[in-house]
Amino acid sequence: MVVLRVMAKRKIPLSFLLFCMAGHVFMYSFDLETFGYYENRFFILASGKLSFRNISEFSLGDYNRLRLQFRSSVSENVSLNLAVDLFTFHGVIRSPLGVYESHGKPDATYTQLDRAYIDLYFPGFDITVGKQRVAMGVSYLWAPLDLFNRVNIFDPAEEKPGVDALKAYIPIGKKSSFTGVFSPEDNFNSSKSGLRAQTQFAGIDAALTLIHWGLHNQTIYGIDLRGENFIGWWVEGGYFSSPGEEYVKLVVGFDYTFPFKTGIYWLNEFFYDESGEKDSSQYDFDRLLTGEHFTLAREYYFSSLQFPLTGFLSLSTTYIGNWTDGSYILSPGLNYEITQNATIASGIFFFMGKEGGEFNQEGANDVFYIWLKINF
Repeated sequence: MVVLRVMAKRKIPLSFLLFCMAGHVFMYSFDLETFGYYENRFFILASGKLSFRNISEFSLGDYNRLRLQFRSSVSENVSLNLAVDLFTFHGVIRSPLGVYESHGKPDATYTQLDRAYIDLYFPGFDITVGKQRVAMGVSYLWAPLDLFNRVNIFDPAEEKPGVDALKAYIPIGKKSSFTGVFSPEDNFNSSKSGLRAQTQFAGIDAALTLIHWGLHNQTIYGIDLRGENFIGWWVEGGYFSSPGEEYVKLVVGFDYTFPFKTGIYWLNEFFYDESGEKDSSQYDFDRLLTGEHFTLAREYYFSSLQFPLTGFLSLSTTYIGNWTDGSYILSPGLNYEITQNATIASGIFFFMGKEGGEFNQEGANDVFYIWLKINF
């Protein structure tokens, strides 16, 4: 985290300083936008596999999230952005799907400053400073080039936590650009930095990416392509190099909407990780905790089908499979748009396949969920 050292040797997060500075501006600003959302995510966790015979052994948990976002245009060249989350957790739930840090306490309440950044617009380039959303690559789920965010297989579209960063964007003509990112950690040598060169040719979006993660002395050389030729398709790959270890990660994906009634949408991604294990008995689950790896094996496949029944109601089914050990997650779901700004979703995560695999470990709990989200 970026810190400024004062005479008392105390560490003050940069995002907190930006929050205080921006707060004064927001108080006296007439050009202020306020928006956000409220959501409740309720879960029923079975003691093992879902069965009405052990219905008395279910565990309950839920969390509420109120997200308030503020944007103010101070001038034509400066805008300020803030986002604050208020969380409450109940029952067995300690964290929003494991993406944020867990406080480890039941019935906990806490506030998270998730965005606090300034956009500066100059002739020929833009700069963003502060706690912001940083993303690299084009893949939907596996994101091998995105070292700034954790992979969330249960909800790929969930809000990604902000990171302290300095980002510069330089457009080159109408179809090309450069993006540079520096995300400081506890010290300069452990920080993350990246450079992305993007262009378009023959209807294909193409980019080259160079990222360095000082904490692990790791350098990533990446490339991604995205286009549409009857079907939408994308490729994202990276060569990862660090002392004593070199490997490749590759994602190949495609999507297609079948012209059937309201349209059936099908999305697929295959992920190959050369650094993963070939044998599930060799899994090192501690690697998941460091954030350097988000998977354990070599071959994975993600597939999602969405079936619109009406303009407001749709069915879905999602498969997330570890093709190395034969375990997988199957998740049927139902989504209903109550109003234009309110949605309720329900479904089940079934942990299936080979027992002892990554997605069907001993004691794995099937999960039923109901999620409500209201935007304002």
